[in-house]
Amino acid sequence: MSKGIYGTVFAILRPYRGSLVLAVALGILATTVSLAQPLAIGQVVRRIEGHDPTQQALLVLFALFAADGLLGGLQVYTVARVGTKVVLDIRRSMVGRLLRAPLRELLARQHGDIFACVVGDTSLLRQSLAQSLATFMVSGLMVVGSVTLMTFIDPVLTLVTFVCLTAAAVVSLVIAWRLRLAAQHTRARVGAFGSALQRAFGAFRTIKISRAEAREQARIDGYAVGAYHAAMRGNRLTALMSPAMNLGIQASFAAVFTFGAARLAAGQLDTPRFAAYLLYLFYLVAPLVSVFVSMAQLQQGLASVARIRGILTIPTEDAIATAPARVEESPPLNGSTRVLRFEHVTFGYRPETPVLRDLSLDIPERGMVAIVGPSGAGKSTIFSLVERFWDVDAGRIAFRGTDIRDLPRDELRARIGYVEQDCPVLDGTIRENLLYADPHAGADRLDEAIDRAGLRRWVDHLDAGLDTPVGEGGATISGGERQRIAIARMLILRPDVLLLDEATSQLDAETEAALRRSLRRVATERAVVAIAHRMSTVVEADQIFVLEDGRIRAHGTHADLLATDELYRRLVSTQLVQNTAPAGPPVLADAPRS
Repeated sequence: MSKGIYGTVFAILRPYRGSLVLAVALGILATTVSLAQPLAIGQVVRRIEGHDPTQQALLVLFALFAADGLLGGLQVYTVARVGTKVVLDIRRSMVGRLLRAPLRELLARQHGDIFACVVGDTSLLRQSLAQSLATFMVSGLMVVGSVTLMTFIDPVLTLVTFVCLTAAAVVSLVIAWRLRLAAQHTRARVGAFGSALQRAFGAFRTIKISRAEAREQARIDGYAVGAYHAAMRGNRLTALMSPAMNLGIQASFAAVFTFGAARLAAGQLDTPRFAAYLLYLFYLVAPLVSVFVSMAQLQQGLASVARIRGILTIPTEDAIATAPARVEESPPLNGSTRVLRFEHVTFGYRPETPVLRDLSLDIPERGMVAIVGPSGAGKSTIFSLVERFWDVDAGRIAFRGTDIRDLPRDELRARIGYVEQDCPVLDGTIRENLLYADPHAGADRLDEAIDRAGLRRWVDHLDAGLDTPVGEGGATISGGERQRIAIARMLILRPDVLLLDEATSQLDAETEAALRRSLRRVATERAVVAIAHRMSTVVEADQIFVLEDGRIRAHGTHADLLATDELYRRLVSTQLVQNTAPAGPPVLADAPRS
């Protein structure tokens, strides 16, 4: 396990190894310059003590200060830039992996945990890996160098210079105040990224049905890039923090030591070696603390890497190879041209408990087909298998004679539209939701879908029309409006097969009747397959399949099944009747049938 985590760490950092080497090199140079400063100060003190000219020594000293500040700032900025770029790239990879992951993998994980990993663990990764590794190496060199040089000095005194620390604190507080504001802005941007991600998490099926994985990733990438730029503004302030603190402390120490040198010249203090030693003592404290902090951060980072690795190793739908099972075909059940066929299909979400058992059925290329059955009979599972959210365990499903496992998922989902039971809409406008499955659809297809889904009167009465926001999860519109938007979104595709999973359950009687009339017209052009709980939908179906315990128990028209099947009669008298809206006489009795 540890070997895998360290391998992931190296894989993550490998693209940035040049920048990391540069950051370490800058840190080594900055450390060397810092370690030379006490010696330079000692030289200044000696010249003052010997009444020699100090201009050259002071020039060297201030050149070292400037070089230390410049090198330190560049080192901090380089490391921060690498860390922020790591976060951006990792988030992009994780989002792409999640949007293309099989539903089986996504449903096995807590969505909140995934969200925390993509947002929180990646942020921690920046500090714990890129920054902490460089800081650990540079601080370790500083500690070793300081201790080595201190062994050549004979120190006995300990001196804490309160004035020096106060001067450094004042400088750092000014920058810290601005850094806090920048950090708040960064968190707001990260929150926007998280909200965009949560939007996608609430509509995985819709994204897949609409073949919108790439577009959804591009949208979320935009929020990720926004968070990246906000973080970079904070990085620039952070880059100022370290040199400001160092310069403030070093300048204050230089002033104190210079004043002390004057006292030494008067014979009130000991030799310059004391000043050099004292500086090395102070130089030792900060890097020693940094070493321990970096070690703790690295441990936290390794925990984040383990979680991130768990997402990056999720297989994608297209990466999962399935071997189509060849089954001897049987003749069509109803003698018509079929667009969709189940051939002896067996499937279970858990292998030991199959939901569908040796199921066979034909869907003609035109007409209305209803699937009814008790709760848990496997009705929605049939639709999930057609859309290839899961693959069958045995048997096969054929679309126009071709095993659907031989078809690209993108093509399959473009030709088989699926209106889900909960009919989710995504945060955005009505227009964006209608065009979600096909953003390039023309105005004629959009208008046709609006009319067929019964949305025209509602949309025309809205102040902003199609540009009206629906709110997060469709919070500002009714359940019936969400259902009609979901139906129109699939109608825009003009699919060969339209699957409706109880997609009219929240419509009032008048709206449902109008939508049924429209769907009857749609059924003259393509196959419409509905999981039905309402009697009105079942009565009008050209063919009805009765499902029980994962098998087709019976099939036929409403009148045929009433006369021949006991379970169907029971469903009609209980479940279907209870869900019937009081709509008067049967609708569209004279509608064209095929």
